[in-house]
Amino acid sequence: MDLFFPFPPGWFHLLVLLLLPIFSLLLLKQKKKKGREEGTKLPPSPPSLPIIGHLHQLGKLPHQNLWKLSQKYGPVMLVHLGSIPTLVISSADMA
Repeated sequence: MDLFFPFPPGWFHLLVLLLLPIFSLLLLKQKKKKGREEGTKLPPSPPSLPIIGHLHQLGKLPHQNLWKLSQKYGPVMLVHLGSIPTLVISSADMA
């Protein structure tokens, strides 16, 4: 250890390895949010969870749960099946 530089050798590399993933995730999140704001307007969607999307709301009878969601959010809605956005149209007129 140096008198003028009290940190152990290699501390900078450790700091970079810890902070680089955090900054890259923040940049990706900011870019994704900015892309949504500038893009087209999406149909209504129920609240979702980050990784599984709306899969937790489908349950054992997905066709009935999708019908219940369409009663609340309208005949055209956006459902995320995992990380895949899926457009659900539950009306013959809208299709």
